[in-house]
Amino acid sequence: MFSSSRRDADWGDRDGRAPLLLSAFIWSAVSSPWSVVSSPWSVVSCLLLSFAYSFFLKLLYPTSVSVLLILAAAILRKREKLSRFLLWSAFAVLMLCGNGWLVGAMTRHLEWQNLPANPVPQADCILILSGGLAARIPPRTTVEVSEAGDRVIYGTFLYKQGKAPLIVCTGNVATGGLALRPVADEMAEFLENQGVPKISIVTETGSENTHQHGSNLQKIFRDRSIKRVLLVTSAMHMPRSLGVFKRSCPDVVFIPAPTDFRVTERIPAPWYRQLTALVPTPAHLLLFSEAMHEYLGLAYYRMKGWI
Repeated sequence: MFSSSRRDADWGDRDGRAPLLLSAFIWSAVSSPWSVVSSPWSVVSCLLLSFAYSFFLKLLYPTSVSVLLILAAAILRKREKLSRFLLWSAFAVLMLCGNGWLVGAMTRHLEWQNLPANPVPQADCILILSGGLAARIPPRTTVEVSEAGDRVIYGTFLYKQGKAPLIVCTGNVATGGLALRPVADEMAEFLENQGVPKISIVTETGSENTHQHGSNLQKIFRDRSIKRVLLVTSAMHMPRSLGVFKRSCPDVVFIPAPTDFRVTERIPAPWYRQLTALVPTPAHLLLFSEAMHEYLGLAYYRMKGWI
C-alpha cells in the first residue's frame, strides 16, 4: 500500500507578501551557479530560465497532458475523428497513470532497491539530501516539515542513536525553485530545534540538484577525513543519489539509509477493497509523476555519465 503525498506551497497573498516573492525570485537568480549577475539582463535571463524549467516540467504531469489533449480536441472539433481520438487519449492517460497497481509497482521498484540495514551501521557522518522542509515564512513561526520531511527527521533519529558524530546538510534552492535562503540552512535550523548541537552540523549550500551534491561534497569529505557516510534521502530518490555519490566520491563508502517510503508491505484486506486501486485519484497521479521524474532522471544521468 502507499500513502498520499504531503504537499506544501508558499504562496504570496494580497496583503504585502509581493515583496517577499520578489525577494525569492531575486535569490533564485543570484544564487544559481550558472548565473552571472553582472547586469540586470543576467538576472532576468536566469529568472526566465528558472520559470521555463518549472513550467515545462509541470507539462509532463498526467493531468497536464490530459488537459492539453482535451484543449487540442476542442480546437480541432471540426475534425471529428481526430478530436474523438484526442479525447479518448486524454481518458486513457488518466486511467493508466492513475492506476494504483501500476503506480505502486513503479514506485516499489525504485524504493526497494536499497532497503535499510538492520541494524544501521556506524559511520563518520550522516548526509541528508535537501528536501522536505517549509521555510520559516510568516505566519509560520519556525521551520516546518512538508513533503519528504522524513529525511531530516530520520537523520535526527540516527544522530540521537549515536550512528555518527556529524550531520552534513546539503542543498541550495532546487533548479526552478524559489526560496529566501538555501535549503541546507533551513535543515540546520530544524536540526538545532530538535536538539542537535550546532557544532555537529555542517552545511553545503551550493548544490541545486543531485549531481551537484556529489561534486560539491568531495571537499568536505576530504577535509574532514570522512570515509563512511550514512546517506539519507527519500527511498524513491535513493537509486539515483547513491549512483551519483559512488561515481563522484569513489574513496568514500556510502551506506543507504532510505526513508519516506511510499510503498510498504500490504496490510491484508478483502479482494474487493483492492479494486479501488483501479480508480484514478490525485494521489495516484501525483505519485506516478514523481516516479516518472526519477526514471527519467536515472536515464538522463546515465546518458551524461554521472552514475
